[in-house]
Amino acid sequence: MRTAASANPEPPELTYGTFNGFAYMPAMPGIAYRVLFRLLGIQEPGGRCLVTEEELAEALDVHRSMVGRGLQALILARLVFRQTKGVYLLNPMISGARSITEHLEAIGALDPADRLDVDDYQERYDAAVARAEQEKREKRLGRGTPGRPKPTASATEETADVLNLSAARGRSRRRPSRP
Repeated sequence: MRTAASANPEPPELTYGTFNGFAYMPAMPGIAYRVLFRLLGIQEPGGRCLVTEEELAEALDVHRSMVGRGLQALILARLVFRQTKGVYLLNPMISGARSITEHLEAIGALDPADRLDVDDYQERYDAAVARAEQEKREKRLGRGTPGRPKPTASATEETADVLNLSAARGRSRRRPSRP
């Protein structure tokens, strides 16, 4: 009789992980959870994920912009860190490792600001989202960009009736199904 152990005598690369960090999961957009679960499934030891937004969009069957929105929420929640384009790192408190020692060392080396097991985690996430939205507004209005004039009140009023590009195109957020 064959058992699972005899069919696969070597343990998988990711053997250990502590997932109590999920107890502190903030309220994020739904796409963020889908992206997070995909990253958890494709991670290398230590939580390193080599994947582009396009590849994630293909795997999740959504537009790339939705994946970007999900990744942004995960980054603001400090669940994922972007190292470079196409290289993401999961927070050690939710990533896997090859050994208990390796996993605990990664958690021990974690910056206290990046820990997930704190009482004010939701408040920190909400504040990060608010800061990101404020920065986006300021960038859109030209504030914070030296040498660029602020828009006048009449310019702001003129652009107030601009439609959302997705709505104007009549395109849904899901990718069109393939023939």
